[in-house]
Amino acid sequence: MEREAIKQYADWLQTNTNEIVAQKIKFEADKVYQLIDTLHIFEQPVTTYLTMSQETYYRTVSDHKLTLPGERDTMSKLQDRVLVNHVDGALADGEIQFEYNHEDSYSEGYSPRKDLQIIAYSFKVLGAVVAISSTELVRQNLSKDAAISIALAADALTQWQAA
Repeated sequence: MEREAIKQYADWLQTNTNEIVAQKIKFEADKVYQLIDTLHIFEQPVTTYLTMSQETYYRTVSDHKLTLPGERDTMSKLQDRVLVNHVDGALADGEIQFEYNHEDSYSEGYSPRKDLQIIAYSFKVLGAVVAISSTELVRQNLSKDAAISIALAADALTQWQAA
């Protein structure tokens, strides 16, 4: 993976958010899934986890940052999101810690803008780490729930555009 790809995509999303929300530019979730997969956070492609039940995800994958209320519902129905909002630590020593916060893209009806911001901001933070260190450092330290949140936002945007 090109070291700048994640950051460049985050910049592109930020620049084009208004056009995507206005549906003048088509949002392509496959690009998001591809970038997540290049980080090797999950054992399988990230899209596999979107069809998994919330109960199975909670028991087998989750690091318990997400609130998973619908045991039998698929992950793609989950409305909770975890935003990667900051990173601390010493990159040279390989010691980093990502910080997260919950985001709600559904409080007043679905907000595609909020999901775009979740993807763009998370990718900005992750892209900065990858650009000056490696994907390995991200893989070792990123919450799986934060990574799936990026995919959930991308999936919701795709469903919104198709409606």
